[in-house]
Amino acid sequence: MSAWTREAIAALGPVTDVPTLAAILDVHKDTVYAAIRRGEWTATRVLTLGRKIKIPTRDLIALLYAPEPAQQVNPAVPSQCQQAASVQVTANQPHTSCGCTPADSAVIRTLRGA
Repeated sequence: MSAWTREAIAALGPVTDVPTLAAILDVHKDTVYAAIRRGEWTATRVLTLGRKIKIPTRDLIALLYAPEPAQQVNPAVPSQCQQAASVQVTANQPHTSCGCTPADSAVIRTLRGA
């Protein structure tokens, strides 16, 4: 069981080193160094400052304490009008399938003087 809490990680400051990261994740530091060297470390950003490697603690907190994804109330209802990307959008005419009215920003207008 690790003694690393969210508050303890945040108290490390803006960045931490690989040995501390390895202790938090309960893995050997050479495992992390090898993954970074091979370009396989994608869990957090890796900041290289000369020969020093630093890991943003914000990324580590987000990795370990990510908020639970919000459950979608009704997945059958699309979040946006499916016809919004249509090239033939006309101003203030409701779509026949969904009944929405496109916003003025979705209207394609000819340029003046063209």
